[in-house]
Amino acid sequence: MKTAKQIACTLMLALLSMLGFPLSADAARWNKETTDWSKNPKPQIGDWGFDRPGYPKGLYIHGVTVKEGKKVKNPIIYDNDVFDDVFDDEWMYAMASLSKLDIAALIVTPVLTDFWGFYHHDWIQTAYDSRNLAIESGINEKHLPQIVIGTEAESEKLGEKKLSEGAHLYVKIINEQYKKDPSRPVIINIGGQGATLASAYCIDPSIADKCIVYYTDIKVYNGHYQWASKLIAKNFRVVSWGQDNWWMCKKNQNEWNVLPRPVNPRAKQNDVNSGEWALLTEMKVPMLDHMVHQFRNRHEYSNDGERIYGDAYGDGTFIHAWLPNIFSDAELQIVRGGEVLHVTRFTAENEAAVKRFTMDILLNKRAYKPAK
Repeated sequence: MKTAKQIACTLMLALLSMLGFPLSADAARWNKETTDWSKNPKPQIGDWGFDRPGYPKGLYIHGVTVKEGKKVKNPIIYDNDVFDDVFDDEWMYAMASLSKLDIAALIVTPVLTDFWGFYHHDWIQTAYDSRNLAIESGINEKHLPQIVIGTEAESEKLGEKKLSEGAHLYVKIINEQYKKDPSRPVIINIGGQGATLASAYCIDPSIADKCIVYYTDIKVYNGHYQWASKLIAKNFRVVSWGQDNWWMCKKNQNEWNVLPRPVNPRAKQNDVNSGEWALLTEMKVPMLDHMVHQFRNRHEYSNDGERIYGDAYGDGTFIHAWLPNIFSDAELQIVRGGEVLHVTRFTAENEAAVKRFTMDILLNKRAYKPAK
């Protein structure tokens, strides 16, 4: 006799099949949460839980989290729509320059849905500008792959299964890393729509089982391109976070807990050396100066008179690999028709940990001195 839960699951799978989503037996799976590590001493890819002995405190994901004192060796594919609306790229470039992170690919996917219109060719330039600014700042170019363009299409329908240099690169990098070290899968960070990764899956479905996808806000904003988000949620192991537990809206910039705080509440009331902004400008690094420029001018951060949306490395889910205590809780949830590991708790302690970690990296002068 099937339980009500089993019947519901069967009906869900049948519905997904009717809607045309692949129900491959090879789709990557998360396992149930490990709460007693003595009963799971040899975890496998897909196992997760909190505070595994011998590993840093926080959310443990097998294949991503490393033992205390060990170095994260997973290659990173960074895939974003706009490279200029968050500060994950600046942190990532500094990490790579310090040989703490391996950037395998920088992919720009210039599509979005809803009131924005779908295709934004001008967003491609933000990726080139981001990389160029890093090089101008002294980041060693050998650590920075060339920008590769993902899905370009004039409509959602035309974007489905769209071949691109970015899609082919996904397949190549994921398969090469899996062949080299299956215990250290590629970490994928998606900060926009997942069109390029979804198209890569259509080229080679086997890649789904060979990587871990950190996906910012697949539940809401970045999941609006449903063909892509549903395919990824259904077939990949996805760690998701978003609007429900991550966007730390603040009334004023001097209330920020993650980003550097200025002295005064509003952007227009602060100069470039206000409060903790001075820590960045005193470095005399163009990349960090640009961060302060964004604090003062970009709508998300300087929205004087309204809620300020940004107090975070907003697309920075993949920071978790280096900072397991970034999350206080997570659970398996059905999101976009697939079971994803969704972050459900982010506290003031988490915020403080992220700030200490990211600021120490950004303010490390060694990051801005390329090898001779």
